[in-house]
Amino acid sequence: MPNAFRAARSHRFFLLALILVAGCGGGGGSGIDLDSGGSTGSNSNNDIGSWTSGVYLPAGNFAAQCTSPRSGIDPSTGLPYPDIQGSRLAENNWLRSWSNELYLWYNEIVDRDPAAYETLAYFDLLKTFATTASGAPKDRFHFTLPTAEWQALSQSGVSAGYGATWALLATTPPRRVVVAYTEPNSPATAASLARGAEVLTVDGVDLVNATGAASVATLNAGLFPAQAGETHVFTIRDLGAPTPRTVTLRSANVVSAPVQNVRTIATATGSVGYLLFNDHIATAEQALV
Repeated sequence: MPNAFRAARSHRFFLLALILVAGCGGGGGSGIDLDSGGSTGSNSNNDIGSWTSGVYLPAGNFAAQCTSPRSGIDPSTGLPYPDIQGSRLAENNWLRSWSNELYLWYNEIVDRDPAAYETLAYFDLLKTFATTASGAPKDRFHFTLPTAEWQALSQSGVSAGYGATWALLATTPPRRVVVAYTEPNSPATAASLARGAEVLTVDGVDLVNATGAASVATLNAGLFPAQAGETHVFTIRDLGAPTPRTVTLRSANVVSAPVQNVRTIATATGSVGYLLFNDHIATAEQALV
């Protein structure tokens, strides 16, 4: 697959369990989702068979079949990459079968012809589009990360950003995006961002009410910088503050602290241990111990 498909992390936008696609490297992204419609296309690989709605072959039949196989040693495992030459159709069939086997809301996925979409567009459709009673997406963690970015994050906790994790409380106008938590010694803490601070504008675009692809692209680019060294200007209303303020954030390679705020709280019935645990990554183990 062209990506490490990943889930259950509130830094970005949608999915459910941790998925590292069997092999294949490449790029990807995430952000405020206006329309996840797929792009159509053809595929010359006809040996997989025709698509029949509701009929699935085992995901293992398509594992590690890549349009662009990698060679050499996988730095995350120390073993050779398992990639073999495949096709976009094989990649999509892997995603389709895997989702049917392991996705929590598998029976809410609309089964679409895997030959009709590019891989990332197809992945965007393999989820529930239902909403909760509040109108929020039922699946808030369905997104992709480039393989190299995922490996850096999972093994050492390093990712490009501000060190602020956004809670996307409403993703269509009127949108609402607030700070869920921050990483210590990050651009976010240097700018005095704290939990509950609400984003009002990004680079001059009204986050709450703006419409149109160009505005959404600006919002995504500011909220989710692609690399270190980007500078974006935000209007922020701090929790409880009567007026907003302007903050300029410069993205950096931020080291995540997956275990934070460890403390003991005295109660009438005895002490209670408390910690904030944010992510199942390699660097979390020793902190939990």
